[in-house]
Amino acid sequence: MKNTYEIEVRAQCPVNPKDIDLYKFTIVSDEIIEVEYIAAFFREHAGATEVFQEELTRKAAVSLGARVRSVGYHSGIKVTCEAP
Repeated sequence: MKNTYEIEVRAQCPVNPKDIDLYKFTIVSDEIIEVEYIAAFFREHAGATEVFQEELTRKAAVSLGARVRSVGYHSGIKVTCEAP
């Protein structure tokens, strides 16, 4: 079975702390991941927390035990991260 979860996440930019970045995450798993667990992960690791998109993507993949893809824009440059 393949499960796909999508969520938009806001996080504070660590380079320009006044900026709030918007990321679109796609989480793919062969197992069920409770959506409440996904929401709790991003509440803890994003929001008002200063974090790089790349690191947030890596942490999400490890913590959720899934393949994670994020897309965001920084200084006019589209950044796509995939982990693992």
